[in-house]
Amino acid sequence: MSFDPKTLQLLTLAALFALIYAGRLSKGSPKETAEGLAFPLKPLVLWSRGLVLPIYFALLVWPLWKNHLHIPFWLPLMFLALIVLVVYQLPGTIVFTPTGLVQRFWLRGEKSMRYDEVMSAQIIGAGRMTRVLGDNRVAITHTWNHSGSEQFRKELERRTGKRVLR
Repeated sequence: MSFDPKTLQLLTLAALFALIYAGRLSKGSPKETAEGLAFPLKPLVLWSRGLVLPIYFALLVWPLWKNHLHIPFWLPLMFLALIVLVVYQLPGTIVFTPTGLVQRFWLRGEKSMRYDEVMSAQIIGAGRMTRVLGDNRVAITHTWNHSGSEQFRKELERRTGKRVLR
C-alpha cells in the first residue's frame, strides 16, 4: 500500500494530535532526587513537544524540497524562533526541597518559596492546574503537563499545613 504525500501529511497530523491528547490523559509519576521530590514534565508531553514542531516543519518544507522549489531563508529562522518559544514556555520542574518549593525552567530563572511563605493553593481549570501563591509575590503552577497532580496536592498540603482549595 502506497501513500500519496497528502495522505501521509493527514496521517502524520492525526498521529501528532493523538500524541498530544494522550499526553493529557497520562498521569506520570514524581521522582525522588537528591534535592527532594521532583514533579517533572510527563515524558509523553516532552516527546510530543519534541516531535510536533519538527514534523510540522517537515510537512511544510517537504513539498517545496520535493518539487525542487526554493526554500525561503526566513522559514528555517521562523522554525528556530518557534523552537526557542516552545522551550521558553515549557513549564518548569517543581521540586519539594527540605525548606521549600522550587520551580526550574530551561530558559528562564527559577522560582522559589519557603513553605512558611505559602499563602494559598488553589485548583484551577477543572482540576488541571494547581496554583501556589506565596507572600513573596511568587506563583508556582503545577499544570497538566507535570506528572502526579494528586500526589503534588497531597505533598503540598502535608508540607505546608494548608488545604488546597477547589
